[in-house]
Amino acid sequence: MTELKLKKKDKCIIRALLEDGRLSYSELGRRCGISRQVAFERVKKLSEEGVVKSFSVCLDAEKLGFSFQAYVLIIASPDERLRRELTGFLRNSKNVRRIQLLFGRFDFFLEVLFQDKDEMTEFLRAMHSFGAVERTETFIVYQTMKDKPEDSFLGYLSEEDEDHISNRKESRRNG
Repeated sequence: MTELKLKKKDKCIIRALLEDGRLSYSELGRRCGISRQVAFERVKKLSEEGVVKSFSVCLDAEKLGFSFQAYVLIIASPDERLRRELTGFLRNSKNVRRIQLLFGRFDFFLEVLFQDKDEMTEFLRAMHSFGAVERTETFIVYQTMKDKPEDSFLGYLSEEDEDHISNRKESRRNG
């Protein structure tokens, strides 16, 4: 897939939305030095291009009773029918936050949330009942030290970093 080259104003808009997704178009325009209408059009275009996939709320899982977080690695049977059944179960499970397909020794990577260990045990038993599951490895999270998925994007979108990279490239050429 080709990387989309973002304009400076688009980067400003995305940075502002990552910091506070509830900004009005007027405030977004003010922060980025554009009109409210231009801010609206830029957000609409970024959404249509798929750069902005959706707008959502970030919830505190523990405050909602999900104090048990884990990661599950799955080695699955190569049988496509069995894999489809397993994938359907995982997609419909209220406990599964993320499913990723992997290259390497494991086939699936799951991020899961539970209210307690009994709920996790019940989920794992149900998952193992599918013929597609050959082996799993489960990692229970006891402490989260950082939960800022937007940081990677903020670093990329930072004008300071952009200027720093340009200056570094320039000094290499001249030096």
